[in-house]
Amino acid sequence: MAGILDGLSILDLTRNVAGPYCTMILGDLGAEVIKIERPGGGDDTREWRPPAWNGHSTTYLGLNRNKKSVAVNLDDADGTAIVRRLAARADVLVESFRVGSLSKRGLGYEQVSADNPRVIYCSITGFGTRGPHRDRPAYDPIIQAYSGIMSMTGEATGPPVRVGPSVVDMGAGIWGALGILGALYQRQRTGRGSRVDTSLLEVGVAWIGYHLPGYLATGKIPRRMGSRSPMIAPYEAFATQDGFLQLAAPNDQIFARLCRALELTGLEDDQRFRTNAARIANREVLHEALEARLHTNTAARWEEILLAQRIPCSRIRTLDDVAVDPQIEALRLLMPVVHPDIDGLKLIDLPVAIDGERAANCGAPPDLGQHSREVLTGLGYDEGRIDDLRRRGVIG
Repeated sequence: MAGILDGLSILDLTRNVAGPYCTMILGDLGAEVIKIERPGGGDDTREWRPPAWNGHSTTYLGLNRNKKSVAVNLDDADGTAIVRRLAARADVLVESFRVGSLSKRGLGYEQVSADNPRVIYCSITGFGTRGPHRDRPAYDPIIQAYSGIMSMTGEATGPPVRVGPSVVDMGAGIWGALGILGALYQRQRTGRGSRVDTSLLEVGVAWIGYHLPGYLATGKIPRRMGSRSPMIAPYEAFATQDGFLQLAAPNDQIFARLCRALELTGLEDDQRFRTNAARIANREVLHEALEARLHTNTAARWEEILLAQRIPCSRIRTLDDVAVDPQIEALRLLMPVVHPDIDGLKLIDLPVAIDGERAANCGAPPDLGQHSREVLTGLGYDEGRIDDLRRRGVIG
């Protein structure tokens, strides 16, 4: 995928997770990404450690490859002028500031698009750009709570649980990138830019998916079910002799194969389990019968037996398993990245391939302000002016 977005310039005014993930996708696809950070501290994720890899926050490393870092003080008029000049040249500007904050600095959509009518201006906010809660602060777990995701996550007898990965943040990054790509395609036809908006709340509600129509249809509020599904059985984790095995039998044919593989053919003929609806109605009895059998052997052995019959299943694995998994290696999903401070750095590549190739760009995540001088020189600033801005703390 080398160069698929080659020639596009992205101005990145984001921090934390959602925005940086969005711009990293675009950088991986070949665009030039100039990341604006505050002097002295930079992106908040630089300090989100442990864990760290040779002193570098692994959160920052995982979200910021293929970018150039320019440290600029946006509260200084000269700093704002630098960013406005960059925005006038950019194909895309992505920002994740509090609603209205950039407009006060002369960097809102109206101001930037007046200078650059072709710009795609993408805002990634917490609760959206309008409505009674548009100014409410938001992070991934806050939206998991607000959107109802946490109400459906966890064991039935336990407290609500946050989904481990930052699914709302990263989802907002993906939807932002998708909106940007759509807007770029539209610009090819119209010659004009446009505004793209997405928010953590919109993504959180989107992830609820079919559960919300289910509530609207029945009036029943989904409850926490652990590893189970409310509409399929068996579709859950079972304890084995030495660990847990996740099974999925979403139709009658797979359920029948499961019963035969476990040598429990009596279950296949039992009226309580003949259909999916019947299995749901009797899921507790079914779970006990299956788990009693699965407890007689190890998770790895049952995985081997069931996969031989094409029954969807997996041991519940931990990241030490994932890091050395041969399938992940075959897909070349872990990408080696050359870094001046970290030997053996590997990062997760984009989970998409075009013509059999993943993103070929693998520039190391930049140090804070690493490219300030380079970028300002490209804007026409001479060495004396750059040194003066640096002495005054406008750039870092």
